[in-house]
Amino acid sequence: MKKIINKLVLLSATCLFSSNLLAQETICYKNNVDKPSMIEEVGLEGDVCKGKLTVNDMKNDGWDILDIKITSSQNKFNYSYYFYKNTNTLGSVIQNSTSNSSFSVKPIGVKLGTIQNNQSTINVGNLKIGQSGIVVHIFGNDKKMIVSNAKVVSSNSSNSIVEFFDFDDLKQEAIPTSNRKAEAGDVLVLNYMYNSSLLIAPNQSSFQSARDSFKTNNFIHSDIFAAKLKVNNNPYPTKEDIQQFAIEQNLGTIFLVLDKKIFVIDTKTFTVLQKYTFNYETNEMQMPFYTRVEEIESSIFNFTIPFIGEQRSDDYEVYYKRILGIEEWLIKNI
Repeated sequence: MKKIINKLVLLSATCLFSSNLLAQETICYKNNVDKPSMIEEVGLEGDVCKGKLTVNDMKNDGWDILDIKITSSQNKFNYSYYFYKNTNTLGSVIQNSTSNSSFSVKPIGVKLGTIQNNQSTINVGNLKIGQSGIVVHIFGNDKKMIVSNAKVVSSNSSNSIVEFFDFDDLKQEAIPTSNRKAEAGDVLVLNYMYNSSLLIAPNQSSFQSARDSFKTNNFIHSDIFAAKLKVNNNPYPTKEDIQQFAIEQNLGTIFLVLDKKIFVIDTKTFTVLQKYTFNYETNEMQMPFYTRVEEIESSIFNFTIPFIGEQRSDDYEVYYKRILGIEEWLIKNI
């Protein structure tokens, strides 16, 4: 009975966690503006602006403008601003305190142009292949909807090509879905929720050291993931398990401590975005990762084998190099 109660408590903790607290989005608008020069001086309507806050007020409060939609009618102008804000005030760059390397997690907003063969070229260069984001359709005033995921498939110094794929992060069979696809004029938001992350580490010291080294990121505690694994009797999470959990929790990146490095991985594409040298103790390494949740045991009815022709490994380093394909990535890119 005690084990059953513990499982219920752990499952409740999993369900209650929401990373939406780590970032905010909103649309503020103003209709019937006489002159374009007046727009930054007037209070905008919307859930956040409430007819009081101006464009400059929003900027001063840390909001970034990802898109502006302007229409006109009878010599009047209608403005709709799409704002995004990271509530983490420490910054928008993932910075390792032990090295000079870093990369930005700040959202990049760009309006889509022509779409052909489910791809579009954007005027943003030097992106990483596998970098992902979402596509937002703005209906007008304060109404918006996520219509697609997107990932970078090629990039040079001046522009990049993104490819669209279904947005099913909030998949729920009881709720009707839209058939709307990405189209010209929609807003692409790259690096969506990149500052919200899952951290997988082999022991407590490396877990805490990683959090201390990357203070600009908001890490969900590994206990939440472990709780789900315990409820599902799954002591050996697969790549798909890790990815599905991170997507369900609305996490943009996965930090993996492995091979004396930290790998930053895009949740939706599972592409390694960046790596950092990271020293940590390897004397005691915990499987499936560091967590305070005890006794994650397999079901007696589970006969699946994660690696065809091979046995499961209780060696943390071997397991994650194999399951996440890090060895292959290292050979090709490092």
